[in-house]
Amino acid sequence: MTRPAAPRLPVLLAALLTAALLGGCRSAQGALDASTGAGSLGDGARLLAWQPDLGGPRFLLPSEREGVTDAYLRGEREVAFAAGSGNLEGLRDLFQQGALDDARQAARSGNGGLVTWAHTPTMQFFAPDGATVSFSDVFTYAAPRPGGVSRLSRRELDVVMELGDGNWRVHHWRVLRDDPLPAPPEPGPGPTYRAVRADDDWTARNADTLARDVDAVQELNLDTLILPVVGDRSAGNAARYGAALDAVLTRAAARRVQVLLDLRVAQLDVAGLRTLHAALGADKRDGPRLAGIILSPGRTPDPEMLGVWRQSVRARFAQLPLGLRGKGNGAGLGADFVAGDTQAPVFREVRRPLGRLGAARRGWQLRAFLRAHPRGSVEVGVLYGRPDRAGFLTPDGSFTPLARWTDPQRPAPGLLAWLLGWAADLWPALAGALLGAALLRAWQGRKGQGRTGQGRNGPDQSSQDQAQE
Repeated sequence: MTRPAAPRLPVLLAALLTAALLGGCRSAQGALDASTGAGSLGDGARLLAWQPDLGGPRFLLPSEREGVTDAYLRGEREVAFAAGSGNLEGLRDLFQQGALDDARQAARSGNGGLVTWAHTPTMQFFAPDGATVSFSDVFTYAAPRPGGVSRLSRRELDVVMELGDGNWRVHHWRVLRDDPLPAPPEPGPGPTYRAVRADDDWTARNADTLARDVDAVQELNLDTLILPVVGDRSAGNAARYGAALDAVLTRAAARRVQVLLDLRVAQLDVAGLRTLHAALGADKRDGPRLAGIILSPGRTPDPEMLGVWRQSVRARFAQLPLGLRGKGNGAGLGADFVAGDTQAPVFREVRRPLGRLGAARRGWQLRAFLRAHPRGSVEVGVLYGRPDRAGFLTPDGSFTPLARWTDPQRPAPGLLAWLLGWAADLWPALAGALLGAALLRAWQGRKGQGRTGQGRNGPDQSSQDQAQE
């Protein structure tokens, strides 16, 4: 991929500053920061994973480590807020001395700063007084520019933070290395899957329920579970999301079930890269265990931006394919595979003509879909249904009647099932039509009787009149 020209010196200065990602904790742990819109980042928000400490005269306690982590990751959001709002007062709580001047310069430049992920800090020294900490950090970042990215790189920093009035602030930082990410490989083959989709609330389930869901995939004679990741997941949910994903991947490896992440965002932009890599985690445990990633943007992405997303993923996980959900245009944009097109169709229920769909006709449609696509990639539905969509599992984990139609060894539903399915869905219309016809006939009969009576009375009355005359 062709790289744009290197940014000018002011932009580089702003980028170097915001790469430090150092700030203070103005809000209590767990609360929502009014300016940045971020909750506590002390757990790393799946963007940071501490490496083993190198030792020193004093060791970081868990609470102290959380405070340093929260302050370190909050800096990126704080600088972006200051640049967008023009309010620089909060920077006093985040930086000090020369770093404060640099932060103000970066904010005044209007540059939103860097978008960073995959931090791997290593503590080098923690002073005996507990007020100074020195660590190095290696992380990946993207420097945004209008409509794209000016730089995508892996950087190593040497950082010194100081504690004062309860807040950690950056005192010193120095860039040790900054290496551009290698260009992504040519688009390659993606995974072949016969998949069922989890619902958006899968992260709220405990490990036992998630293990049961993975087992259900295999019992449905399928081989893949698709896990949706929705939008910009808040930092408060990051720890729970990471634990849920780890439970699914551990069970899936034991049962030989593939796992795909489906990231749904409004558009593929630079900020969304943080969401993607938070889903992948700061370390490399989740990447190789995934079969692939599906991107589901709200609108067709720019090919250059899709290339940036592929480049950032392949630099961390060389064998992890990146797909695009669309109508057959993903391959042309440079994705490794396309989901949801004619080559990887999704089962969709047909409720015509009345908008109703009973269990019999739904099962017949599903089996017809599977018989029409005996090979290749397909998505057959959702594990847990909604009021407007049937699923394969009930809330207590038992199988619904729909589940039996995924078994290829089971005889396919025949003409009788088709007739019963339509009869079950159309009987209200048939009953209404019969009732309407009966009412119409009764009304016509009464109307006809009225006309006949008038015809008889008419001549009789005329004869009587003539007789009287």
